[in-house]
Amino acid sequence: MKKCIVFILFISTLLMGCNKNELIYNAPTNEQITDYVNSHRLDLQDSIWIKDSAIILLENSLITLYTDQHGKVYDQKLSWGINYSDPVTVGNGNPYIAVIINNKMLSSGADRIFITYTDGKSYSRGITEKKGYLIPNTQINEVENLVIFDNNGKEIYKKLE
Repeated sequence: MKKCIVFILFISTLLMGCNKNELIYNAPTNEQITDYVNSHRLDLQDSIWIKDSAIILLENSLITLYTDQHGKVYDQKLSWGINYSDPVTVGNGNPYIAVIINNKMLSSGADRIFITYTDGKSYSRGITEKKGYLIPNTQINEVENLVIFDNNGKEIYKKLE
């Protein structure tokens, strides 16, 4: 009987050890993103969803947010220095590109970002009063050039990669 109880306890312990809950990660909801931004008092420039996470762009950093199946929010931060003399800072990443535009370029009437990739495809996005923009780059292509136009369609900035 004693051996039977020990055997049952051993099997129970073994089964409980093998039955640990593995965390499953997903993208956060709009509400979770808003709560995160507000609770950390962030100056949000832009955000996009990429696969099972959300990317938040600040003026000098990116934050990747994701949640587990219990609703707990996790973050990963990446920061960089900004050279304010450059009119545009471009991060050429996959699966997104981060574009930061300085105040001088914004005040010169910057209205539209136009990106051409190495595979010949292009992407265009309007500029609002924000400094930062996240642009999807779902293909594994690099930016060939980035052009910023003013509201009259005149090219005011061009960066060749």
